[in-house]
Amino acid sequence: MTLGAFLGSLVAGPMAVYLGRKHCIWIACLLCAVSNAIMMGTTHLAALYVGRLFLGLANGFFMTFSQLYLQEVSPAEWRGFYLAVFQVWTSVGTLIGTIVDNFTSKIMSNASYMIPLGLIFVGPTIQAVGIAFIPESPRWLLGHGKVQKARKALNWLRPDKERIESELAEMQLALEEEQSVAQGAAILDMFRGTDLRRTMLSVGAVSVQGKAKSIECLRKTLIPF
Repeated sequence: MTLGAFLGSLVAGPMAVYLGRKHCIWIACLLCAVSNAIMMGTTHLAALYVGRLFLGLANGFFMTFSQLYLQEVSPAEWRGFYLAVFQVWTSVGTLIGTIVDNFTSKIMSNASYMIPLGLIFVGPTIQAVGIAFIPESPRWLLGHGKVQKARKALNWLRPDKERIESELAEMQLALEEEQSVAQGAAILDMFRGTDLRRTMLSVGAVSVQGKAKSIECLRKTLIPF
């Protein structure tokens, strides 16, 4: 699953550029459903690993594109709050999953893993349906020259219609600055100078978090409730 999340994060950049935020989230929902179906229907270890790989890919896409979408559609003054709420709900979901695993672990049949896996369908299903009723990121639309669609999306997202034109102008200016900077940047820059330190800190933080979760899972396995 960690490998899948890593691979998903690697390809997230190009996908975000060409497919948009909504389509990438739909792909994540589809991958999640496919991975769950594989894991619930198989009795072979190899197929289980394939399912876990797909689940990791879906998780990498969810974490990347959900936050990216929130970042781009939220007003600047509320952006930090929206992302904080995202993190809170991620923790709530983890807590609910842990509680379900705790109670179903006592079931002496395949229902002990079928129930937790089945519940995973709930979130992606709600998300796949709900995202159909909201617009694409106006920032992404503007970056692809779709000015009218970006204006329409922003009009749907903002109650204060008087600020739409000024916000579109700010987005356009920011995009132009990013493009000018990107022309002189390369992927290897993340391994040079100050950016190398940022890369190591980011990878280290995620690695430590993953190791802590693995130790906790091992502890629960060796010391049953």
